[in-house]
Amino acid sequence: MSHYLYILGLTVMFIYGSYSGVIRLESSINIEGGLGTTSVMIVYIVSPFSCIFLVPFIIDFLGPKFAIILGELGFVVYIASNFYPSWYTLIPAAVVHGITESGMWAGASCYVTFLGKKQWEKEKRRNEGSGLSQEALIYRYLGTYYTMLFCGVIIGSGITAAVLLGLQDHGVPYSKPSNGSIINASFVVSSTQYSASAATINATTMPWIRSDVTLETKNPLALCGSEDCQADYIYNSSEDDLEKFHPSKTSIYFLLSLFTICPLLFICLQVIFLPKASVKDDQTPGDSLLSTTTSSIKDDSRTQSPTKTNRVFKKMKLELKDTLRHLISPLHMFVAPFIFYSGLYYAYGITEYTRAFVSCCIGVEKLGLATGVSGAFCIFGTFFGGHVLYRLGRTKYAIVVVCWHLGTFLCSNFWQPHPNNTWIVYLLGAFIGIGFGIISNMLEGLTAHYFRGTEGIAFSVKNCVTNLGIVAGTAWSTSLCVYVKIYILIGFLLASLVCLFIAEKLFLKQKQKLISI
Repeated sequence: MSHYLYILGLTVMFIYGSYSGVIRLESSINIEGGLGTTSVMIVYIVSPFSCIFLVPFIIDFLGPKFAIILGELGFVVYIASNFYPSWYTLIPAAVVHGITESGMWAGASCYVTFLGKKQWEKEKRRNEGSGLSQEALIYRYLGTYYTMLFCGVIIGSGITAAVLLGLQDHGVPYSKPSNGSIINASFVVSSTQYSASAATINATTMPWIRSDVTLETKNPLALCGSEDCQADYIYNSSEDDLEKFHPSKTSIYFLLSLFTICPLLFICLQVIFLPKASVKDDQTPGDSLLSTTTSSIKDDSRTQSPTKTNRVFKKMKLELKDTLRHLISPLHMFVAPFIFYSGLYYAYGITEYTRAFVSCCIGVEKLGLATGVSGAFCIFGTFFGGHVLYRLGRTKYAIVVVCWHLGTFLCSNFWQPHPNNTWIVYLLGAFIGIGFGIISNMLEGLTAHYFRGTEGIAFSVKNCVTNLGIVAGTAWSTSLCVYVKIYILIGFLLASLVCLFIAEKLFLKQKQKLISI
């Protein structure tokens, strides 16, 4: 079973790498009027409906493999729409992507969980067990898969950096000084090439500078980082004022071409080499702490209508019923806040960090380098979480996650960007990457363990709640200053930890009831 895990992981690595390379550019290259950030928000507004009404049905009756491929084709549609970004192309593509997006995430989680269970059963039959419990093996499989997936972030970031840096002087010039402005182009390209002329800014050409803020002549980055308030400049500024967010057209078209062709090739490999899998194959009575979809369908199958159409509609009705039952279950309701927070955190990483910290401080052409660092440390966080932190137990693991995220936010909030300390942008990227890696692994493992027997529904709903968090994080992106968002995230983080402690108590209590029966 492990070789199928590597086939899935390697192909998704390149597919997600292409997508991540584009999604992290959206808040910069399509900054005018908040088009890029709005398109991301639309994706995750539509996606929750798909999570509830479409993806569980697809996974249970067409299989996780079909759901994965469907979701990846949505990636391709969204990437291709960036060739001509406008409200009439990017937004419809975001809707299509939103409908299919959760298929890849929930489908892959189900597929990896299925492989982990089958491998554990295989080792148990042959008495070749490694001493790991089924839960530990699933954690390890999920950790391995997400390690490979997040390697895609490095690949996508590496390609982005190579193309944007290599072609920055081709096509449309990167920086064009506006009338009356004496901003030095070397500063726009890279803040490390700071010159004295970069400090003099004409207020008429940069209307977003607040009248109540005195900009130090020695610090032209005073309004970057946590002090960034994009509502002050994205709607009324001229093209020249936003040059530092825009790479050349030649580089962006070449980049999009690579990121469109690559996923199509690897989707074909998945179609050919990955076998089908079913989340129902290994379910047995009593596996789940909740009423399972499988049992409902099996009980009803004796009285189903002989016509195929009626049978499908009855199954869909039962699927929706069990999904709603999962949604309102006390265990899920107390896990959901942490899942929602993970969506807020992801939105922060792809919008605020990439725009306010990277593009604003060191220039958009360095975005690939910064996200590459973040992706590399995300891999480390995933590996560390899957192979080390799970040994601490679920509660201690969660405390480690909270402490790490809290430290990251405090560093981001109190750091004052300056041309002499822009290297901290990369350090913050490393912190954010590790934080995302450890929280992703934790929540995937919790979902697989808390909701045994209903993985198809559980992973779909988890993806739905995550997407709602991303919607919230992108919706306020254009209206709130970064430091305000950081304080909101800290509040959600601490509240989520309390809810997770309650969820653990509920889980142990329900588990004890099952044992006593």
